[in-house]
Amino acid sequence: MYHGTHDIFIRHFSDVLMERMLCNIASLDISHDIVFRFFHLLLFVKDVIYNPLTVEEMAAMPVPGANAWAQMCQFLASPYSSHDIGVTTTVMFPRKPQLFRDWLLTHSDQPAFEEVGLALDVPDIIEVAVFGATGMQGTSVVKGLLADNRKQYKIRATTRNVDSEKAKAIKALDPERVTLVKADFDDIKSCEAAVDGADGAFLVTDFYSAGMDPKVEEQHARNVIDACEASHSVRHLVFSTLESVEEMDRELKLGLEEVGDDGHPLSQFDAKARAAVYARTKKISVTYVLMPVYSENFFKLLAPEEEVDDATGETKRVMNVPEGKDGEVPVMCMSVEELGPAVANIFDSYQCYAGHEIGLVTDFVTMSEAAEMIKDVFFTEEDAQHNVKQTKVEKKDVTKDAWVEKKDTFAKDLGQMFRYYSKTDAVKKRRSVAKTMDLVPDAKPLRKWLEDNRDNVEFRQMLGLR
Repeated sequence: MYHGTHDIFIRHFSDVLMERMLCNIASLDISHDIVFRFFHLLLFVKDVIYNPLTVEEMAAMPVPGANAWAQMCQFLASPYSSHDIGVTTTVMFPRKPQLFRDWLLTHSDQPAFEEVGLALDVPDIIEVAVFGATGMQGTSVVKGLLADNRKQYKIRATTRNVDSEKAKAIKALDPERVTLVKADFDDIKSCEAAVDGADGAFLVTDFYSAGMDPKVEEQHARNVIDACEASHSVRHLVFSTLESVEEMDRELKLGLEEVGDDGHPLSQFDAKARAAVYARTKKISVTYVLMPVYSENFFKLLAPEEEVDDATGETKRVMNVPEGKDGEVPVMCMSVEELGPAVANIFDSYQCYAGHEIGLVTDFVTMSEAAEMIKDVFFTEEDAQHNVKQTKVEKKDVTKDAWVEKKDTFAKDLGQMFRYYSKTDAVKKRRSVAKTMDLVPDAKPLRKWLEDNRDNVEFRQMLGLR
């Protein structure tokens, strides 16, 4: 793409130069050769011809501000203009400085590019490969894409077993627009076949399906990331990852214990975080979404249990809640069904979200508050005469260790997760209700979501209700 006149070039050069300054301050010190190489590799996949100018040549250009830009170039070339990237990174933590390549992907649809002669025809993403399609997140994404009325998405739902009941249920959502594709995270060739010809991809890995081995889970993610890069057709990947709790613990001195076999505070978090770091090294546009605790999980965490009353010998229903400070830890939450619309909105405006990390959350509630909400919404009935009937369920405070032991499916990591969540200020630096609502305006806080799902048969059964 050739800049035919010096006038066009100087305007474009000025924009890039200003960004070079910002990169120098916030992220990395890069040369103009690298800047233009990014234009070639990331946006146009063709040569961007430019004409480097000396400071004197720039000052002599017959355009407004040429002399000022020349002085700025001279300053930038001076050692006195250097900035400490390490200090910037420390000050910004846990937010990450945005690299120039991510900025370029993020702003590549801005009118400024057209003004300098860089015409950009951005095609829509229509066909999406959804990895982990039969899981909770994958199913939500498939539903969200199918429900999007802005375009008719075609879905490649990947699964290891296309004949499973879960796979058939996904196919049944829209037999014409959903294609089941056999793919195994362990087999990179099958991952490459799954994305070949697709415009976009959604990726979520599962710690437990990986045998609770963080190295295996990380490799699963790497295989899909590599497949997307190799495809040359995938324009954007949405990666459901998590923050590095090990890094958060180290940098913010949270004092978490090392409970994982690999010496990490939360292995399932850190495996995904390391894969996200890997994705940033690849030549592919990615948005990173961080899911919180699913609102659906409160039904498992707070499901009433039957206990015998020692005094009366009668059976009673008890909702166990961690006592003391453990029960007052604010937990970040959002329904997993909100993920689908979020991903659909990202794909619809993928250039605006390229390189961004989005920490999704619609509410911060304590376990005690969640228990009260469930009691009010699900265990309170109103008859035709508006008489209120309270189904008897008792809330019982137990030690956190006893509570974790009762929820054996969540294993020892559950207690560690709550220790991390107790550092609310640190967590909120990576999660924002306001940003989530900007992306998904219809997303609901926990109580409203519970009220909307009051008659959900599955949820009622989990609570022991009809």
